[in-house]
Amino acid sequence: MKFSSIIFLFIFSIGLFAQSNDSTYLKYLLHNSNVAKRTYYPGDSKNEIKTDIISIADGHLPIIWEYRFNNHFGVDAGPGILLPYTFFDILGKGSSDAYPNFFPFVTNPNFENKKLGVSFRVEPKIYYKTEHQITALSHFNSISTFYSFKSYSKLFINEVGLAYTYIADTDKFAIQPTFAFSYISQIPFNDVSDVKYMGKQSEDLSSHGLPKVSCFRLYLRFQVGYIFEHPIKSNR
Repeated sequence: MKFSSIIFLFIFSIGLFAQSNDSTYLKYLLHNSNVAKRTYYPGDSKNEIKTDIISIADGHLPIIWEYRFNNHFGVDAGPGILLPYTFFDILGKGSSDAYPNFFPFVTNPNFENKKLGVSFRVEPKIYYKTEHQITALSHFNSISTFYSFKSYSKLFINEVGLAYTYIADTDKFAIQPTFAFSYISQIPFNDVSDVKYMGKQSEDLSSHGLPKVSCFRLYLRFQVGYIFEHPIKSNR
């Protein structure tokens, strides 16, 4: 018992000494400008909270958390709220009549949503840096694959796809236009005309006794958000 107490006190005193040593060293640096200093650098990891402006205009408010493990790998993930309106409600009556009915314009202009719903998306990402030949300025891009679902009151949507993102982030704010290409499978609950995207009906019936409707989709995202401070690490 006495031996274990001595070991505990020894470990505790080491922790206190390490903290005191760091604290004393930092105070010493503040008051002495002519000494060799430890160098500190920002960590590669980064946290961002974002949403998608274009998606909000179509009645979907995504809440996206982006975590970058380093300068090469990261992930987007988060829930969303399906709002009781669509893009065509904002444009007004008559806009659906002028909407094209060929790819990539696959959104059903007659789709209506009058109730709240939920969504979720996860998107692993690979980052890479490019440099402009004329301006010699460099920036990061990302390529990613994603899965998402949207649960409406009368429809369930599964979506898998690929995305390319141009990352124009500043120190504090995320600005990320994205091109996405996806495959969508829709399960209507009451009527096959309730689908959000026009597509091909499958021969197999869902548990609701209606055919699934699938299609390909090409679309643009425009994500904006806030970047949290980088963690600071010491390079001893």
